[in-house]
Order: sequence, then C-alpha cells, then structure tokens
Amino acid sequence: MKFIKNLYIGDKIKNKDRIIRRLSKNHPYKNLYCICLDSSSNNLLVILNSSEIKKDINRNKDYKIIGIAMGKEEAFELTRRIIDSVYKEYGDPIKIREFFA
Repeated sequence: MKFIKNLYIGDKIKNKDRIIRRLSKNHPYKNLYCICLDSSSNNLLVILNSSEIKKDINRNKDYKIIGIAMGKEEAFELTRRIIDSVYKEYGDPIKIREFFA
C-alpha cells in the first residue's frame, strides 16, 4: 500500500498525518474510507473501508491510495472530485492511471 504525494482529503478529515501513520501500520480507522488505484484490476478506482485493507484478500494487492474520506458518502463525493480533476486534465476519466503516474 502506497500513498500519493498530493493525497485527496475529504472535508471531514482531521489530523491527516496521524491517519496516514495508522494506515501505514495496517491499523484501521473508524469510518475511514480509502480511494485507491489497483494496478492488478480493470477497475478505475476501488473504495475500501480502512478495515478492509488489512484483510488477507487485500494485503497482497498493490493499492495506491489517492484519497481518504470520513464516511461512505464523503468517499463517493471525493471520488467524483478526483474523476472531475482527471477529466479537466485529459478530457477522459479513463486516463486516471496516467493522471496519478
């Protein structure tokens, strides 16, 4: 699991550095959702609850965390903002991997 340098942060996130430290150590954070790129799948983005990231099925996946949000609704809104950014840059949301390369 890696974090991009300019992480997208939801408006309800407080103490971003502490959250990143906890996630780096595979400690879940209550009601925290991560928006991730998954290099091994055809999905554009994956939204995972922080407790799902540490599960065995996800541990070996090469997730790149591009955003964090408090709550599912904020995660969906942040995902929309991310896709809007990609669309403004490339005119095509499918180019999300190039945007975060």
